[in-house]
Amino acid sequence: MEPRILKKHTPYILVSAAVPGEVDGLRSRMEASSQGSAGFAGQLLSGRIRETEVMLLVTGPGLVNTACALAAAIESRRPGLIIQTGCAGAFKASGLRIGDIGVATQEIDVQLGLESGTGDHFSMIRDLPFPVLKIDNAEYFNRYPVDAQWTDVAYHHLGRVFAATDIRVQKGPFVTVSTITATNHRAEHLYGAYGAIMEQMEGSAAAHVAAGYGISFVEIRCAANHVGYRDRKNWDLPLAFKNSSMAVYEFIQTIKL
Repeated sequence: MEPRILKKHTPYILVSAAVPGEVDGLRSRMEASSQGSAGFAGQLLSGRIRETEVMLLVTGPGLVNTACALAAAIESRRPGLIIQTGCAGAFKASGLRIGDIGVATQEIDVQLGLESGTGDHFSMIRDLPFPVLKIDNAEYFNRYPVDAQWTDVAYHHLGRVFAATDIRVQKGPFVTVSTITATNHRAEHLYGAYGAIMEQMEGSAAAHVAAGYGISFVEIRCAANHVGYRDRKNWDLPLAFKNSSMAVYEFIQTIKL
């Protein structure tokens, strides 16, 4: 595949993750040059992965940490592409297994909106009566876009890379939560309502910030567990950290600045 060329004014790729372990695999492959901070919690490491300039940003977990650190990093130096990565819970109904890769086609903040008014805790929330972000003629309520072209590049390239392995690659909507799902009933509701393939805690904030600044956004994660009843002995965070970093590393190879 010929690398897709970013516009000349876009100098580097910003890779964002909640915790250090989620980018350790990238850090070990990177020729590091400098460290810094972004906002009150974010930690930056800049360097190169082969010929591509990359900054790794560890934001801290959750929506607020992610939004603040990303905005601070962008205000300091605008990237050409933001990649959100790390571990996630996979919805069993999606067919994803622990260790498999998900590529987001949309980010949905499932806890931002209006209750349905039916009294059913599991009913799908409605849009707020006002957008939380308006850019030109586009209004965003609780769903945020990814860059469709980059997402297709990532999905197809990673499918080829992992074709000879037991790692599956799938694309679909991701849901962002502030309260981790811990019941099978809730997991079934989220899958049925949104068709989501993965649940995590940072993606909608990153996608919101990227949309606000007009920066292309892609999200690539690896399943560490299945969404629903929590049984930590069945989780595999080290595998998710390893595979998500490997997937992002491979995707970066398709990009030429």
